[in-house]
Amino acid sequence: MAVTDDAHVVVVGALIPALRTLKQRGKPFTILELDPMTLKPDEMKYYVPYQLAHEKIPHADLLIITGTTIINDSLESLLGMMKPGARATVVGPTASMLPTAFFRRGVTVLGGVTVTDADKVLDVISEAGSEYHFFGKGAERVVIQSLHKKQEEAKQC
Repeated sequence: MAVTDDAHVVVVGALIPALRTLKQRGKPFTILELDPMTLKPDEMKYYVPYQLAHEKIPHADLLIITGTTIINDSLESLLGMMKPGARATVVGPTASMLPTAFFRRGVTVLGGVTVTDADKVLDVISEAGSEYHFFGKGAERVVIQSLHKKQEEAKQC
């Protein structure tokens, strides 16, 4: 995840890897979350209730969104609040299924999962394992970036 020093970042959801990276960066950012109980005590200073998304997202240079917003039908409205030129990343196991649909809506990067051995993944899930348990053992992380956005960035260089 490339984040410039001056970027204002808004994270929608308790995305642990993104939060870890942003905390290490040492710059302010915002976490919009429906359930603050999912956040660690040191993350609460970044927490803003999800209901205030309309106040925070229009100021974001980078929006990192959980794929859960697809399930709860809030992704469209979140993307609709973005300012022109902002980047959006959607992260989740099913986010990489239809990249073109996301890119048409302004998403610039997708982070998802490719299952390489369905039986192994199902075994892990049946044993109450999570994604952290099956990466490298039946599933791999995948990142898909919008080609259109890459071309725009190349023109600016």
